[in-house]
Amino acid sequence: MNTMKWLVKREFWEHKGGFYWAPIVVGAIMVFFLAATVFSGVVMGHSHGFQIDGNNVRTLSNAMSQQEESDFVNGLAASYMGLSAPLYIVLGVVVFFFSLGALFDDRKDRSVLFWKSLPISDGATVLSKVAIALVVAPLITIVLATIVSILSLMVICTGSAMLGLHVIGPVLASASLYLSPFEVAAMLPVYALWALPTIGWLMMVSAWARTKPFLWAVGVPVFTGTLLSWFNAMFGFGWNIGWFWQHIVGRGLLSVFPGSWFAHHPMSNIGETVIHADSGATFHRHADDMGTVMAQSWHVVATPDLWIGVAVGAAMIYAAVRLRRWRDEG
Repeated sequence: MNTMKWLVKREFWEHKGGFYWAPIVVGAIMVFFLAATVFSGVVMGHSHGFQIDGNNVRTLSNAMSQQEESDFVNGLAASYMGLSAPLYIVLGVVVFFFSLGALFDDRKDRSVLFWKSLPISDGATVLSKVAIALVVAPLITIVLATIVSILSLMVICTGSAMLGLHVIGPVLASASLYLSPFEVAAMLPVYALWALPTIGWLMMVSAWARTKPFLWAVGVPVFTGTLLSWFNAMFGFGWNIGWFWQHIVGRGLLSVFPGSWFAHHPMSNIGETVIHADSGATFHRHADDMGTVMAQSWHVVATPDLWIGVAVGAAMIYAAVRLRRWRDEG
């Protein structure tokens, strides 16, 4: 029997509402409101037209040059995956609270006694929870975010067609349309490594706290930062308190949010990057292009603070395993 496989399935079944249904509901709401916004704009456009450069126009095709239309198509095809960005915020929230309650809830309802009666090691149990947080949940979100992004893209293209700008064909012919989901998926290893300190901290607190793990997990670093800031202001020590808030508090609590590494390592070449191919053609890549975001994300892997975080996170996960061996009270 594949023990880890069934442990992961157990975690998914118990938290299906957060990992599966929450992004579906949020995604459906997003698509609905986008469709309502776009089609209300279409109705207003047909009724009153648009003011562009001081001219009232009723069709977008008459208001956009060929170059502007080409840029619009390229922008849609390259960055449409960004339309589902709120789902990654949902992912961060779900993973945060799942990790915080992962080991505490087992002790709270005393189900830990049942699981300890089975021939399953504490290490396997904790690692299955880590796998859910760092791999399974992000994969589910990526799949659902891709579906939501495609539906949103179709809504925008349909609305544009109703205003005389037919971009569905050029968008479908763009290679970026098909590459973007894979470029997003390619950032999953970066996310798993970057989020490890937060996952480790939350699970260690979850395994240790007798009650109110949220107050311990959030209160300890925030209170420490506040205390250090007060001492620094009162006595003029000249400490770099901003470093503590960014690298200890922020890194320790918010790393489960995809893309949070850009708060520590901002994207370079914001705006436009020009790539000259062997053919001599010039292509324009922007900061919201998924290929650019993926490349910038992988640059973080070469930074020391990511690997320091990995080491600290792994140590805290090991501590969570050890704590689970004797913290079995309700």
